[in-house]
Amino acid sequence: MQELDSKQELAKLHIIARQLRPHLSQEEFIERVFTQKEKMGYRLFGFLLDNEYIGMCGVMPFEVLYHTQCLYICDFVITDTLRGKGFGAISLSLIEKWAKEAGYKELELSSSFPRTAAHHFYECKMNYDKTGFVFKKTL
Repeated sequence: MQELDSKQELAKLHIIARQLRPHLSQEEFIERVFTQKEKMGYRLFGFLLDNEYIGMCGVMPFEVLYHTQCLYICDFVITDTLRGKGFGAISLSLIEKWAKEAGYKELELSSSFPRTAAHHFYECKMNYDKTGFVFKKTL
């Protein structure tokens, strides 16, 4: 697991990021990562296998009235060719370990309805609890 801080590293990771966020061009991806880092405390980690990125996880502090010491997982994806082979569990476990060592007490994430395989992974393999729905409105 490696935290990504340079435009060059982010450019290498973009091909994986597009599997989760296909609407973002490489330039938009890099720009948004740096903006979120500056404004929201966002951190982006890449997961490597044989010196090649196989996944990523973006996280940020989530401190609201109903959560304290919570880390929000914004962007978690393992490259599609390696899903179902244990790399997701290993990678998410590394994030959980890092979060605990950093003083966080909870992790939270959201996942869209069509991603049923991801829901199964979070609930059945990683022991996350389904606690509600996320609502959104375009303005």
